[in-house]
Amino acid sequence: MSKRQQRQYNPFGNQGDKPGDNRQSFQVDRDRILYSSAFRRLAQITQVLTAQEGHVFHNRLTHTLKVAQVARRLAERLVGEQPEVAKAIGGVDPDVVEAAALAHDLGHPPFGHTAEEELDICARKAGLADGFEGNAQSFRILTRLAIHRLDYYGLNLTRATLNAVLKYPWLRSPDSTSKRHRKYSIYNLDHAAFEFARPGGDDSQTIEASIMDFADDITYSVHDLEDFYLAGLIPLELLATDWDELDRFINEWLRVSPNNAVAKVVRANPHRFQNFLDATYNLRGQYPPGSFEQKAQIKRISSQLIQSYVQSVELSTEYGDRGYLKYNRNREEELKFLQRIVWSYVISNPRLATQRYGQKRIIKTLFEIYLQAIRERDLSFIPPRFVREFLEIENKLDNTNQLSQEQTRMAVDIVAGLSEAEAVIQYRRLIGISQGSFLDSWN
Repeated sequence: MSKRQQRQYNPFGNQGDKPGDNRQSFQVDRDRILYSSAFRRLAQITQVLTAQEGHVFHNRLTHTLKVAQVARRLAERLVGEQPEVAKAIGGVDPDVVEAAALAHDLGHPPFGHTAEEELDICARKAGLADGFEGNAQSFRILTRLAIHRLDYYGLNLTRATLNAVLKYPWLRSPDSTSKRHRKYSIYNLDHAAFEFARPGGDDSQTIEASIMDFADDITYSVHDLEDFYLAGLIPLELLATDWDELDRFINEWLRVSPNNAVAKVVRANPHRFQNFLDATYNLRGQYPPGSFEQKAQIKRISSQLIQSYVQSVELSTEYGDRGYLKYNRNREEELKFLQRIVWSYVISNPRLATQRYGQKRIIKTLFEIYLQAIRERDLSFIPPRFVREFLEIENKLDNTNQLSQEQTRMAVDIVAGLSEAEAVIQYRRLIGISQGSFLDSWN
C-alpha cells in the first residue's frame, strides 16, 4: 500500500480493509464517512438559518451532499480532460474528492458560525491557545472522535483522504492579524495525526482539497442564494435594476471590508455586476412568488450557474491562489459577489441578532458546565461515549498542563458534537427551565 493510501496511525494498532472486500481504499474512506454518526448529525446543524426552519432552506447535511456531488463531477471532468496534467501533480481521485467533500463540514458545531465564534472564545479563555475552528474540528473527528472499531479511535482513513480534508493545512498562528489565526485545520493536540497524514508538514493544499474547496464555494454561492431569493429575503431584481440599491450594497461591503479586493472590483465596475444579475436572474414580474413556474426557473438558473462554474477551472502544474486549480478571474469574482449578497441580506440581518445572542448563551453555558464536570471527575455527568477516553487520558498523562489541555478540549468536543436540538434540550434541562425525562437519551 502506497504512502498515499496508508491508513492512519493510531495508538491501538492499525486495521486494514476487510478480507474479501472488493472496494478500493479510497472508496472505503468515502463509505466510512457516509456511515458515521457525525455525518448524520449534520441534518440538525445550521447552514445559514437554524435547521428547524424546515426543508425550505439547506441544512449542513443537504449542503454537504450537494458539495460532494459538485466536487465529484468536477474531479471527473478534470481527470477526463487533462489526464497528463493530473498525473503530473500526483493524481486526482474522484473518490478522495467526494470523501473530503462529505467530511468537510463534520466539525461545525450547533448553530453554525455563531457557536464557532463563541466556542473559540470559551476555549481560549479556558487555556486552549488554539481555541476552536470548524475545519480543525473536522480533522479531529476523522482522526480521533469518530467511532468505528474498538481497537482505534477515528475512522482510520488513508493519508490521501485526510490530506484532502485539509483546506488550511497548518496550526493556528499566534499572530491575530494573520489569516492563519482565523482559518486553520489542525489543533496542537492533533499534530501527530497531521504528521502522519503529511510527513514534513508541507502547508499547501492537495489538488483534491482544492477541488473540494472550490465545490464548497460554488454550492454556498448558488444554493444559499436560491434559498433566500425564493423566500423573498434577497431582492435580486432590485439589485439588478436599481442603482441606489446596488450602490448601498457596495458601500456597506466596503465599510465592513475596506480592503476586500472583490469589493473594490465591484465598486470600479458596478454595471458589469448589475448586468450579470440582470442577465442571470431575469425573472422580473414573470411569475408569482412561490409559483411552480418561478421555482422551476430558479432551478434552471442554479443548474446553469453551477455548470458554468464547474467549467471555469482547469488543472495547472503551478500552485496558485486555488492550489493546482487555474480559475477564470471573472467567474471567481462573480462567486464572491454572490456570497456577499447572501451575507449582506441574510447572515448579517439584524433580525437574527437576538437569536444569535440566545445561541451564544446556550453554547457558553454548556461548555462551562461540562468543563466543570470533567475537571471535578464527575463521571456521571460526562456523556458515556467520552468516559473511556477520559479515563485513558488521566492514566497516561502526568503533566498537569497537558492534562488540563486535554480536559478542556474534551469539553469543546462534547459541546461541538451536539445537534442543535440536543443543545437546546440539554441547556433547558441543566438550567432548570425544563426537567426533561428520565428516558431522554444521554449520548
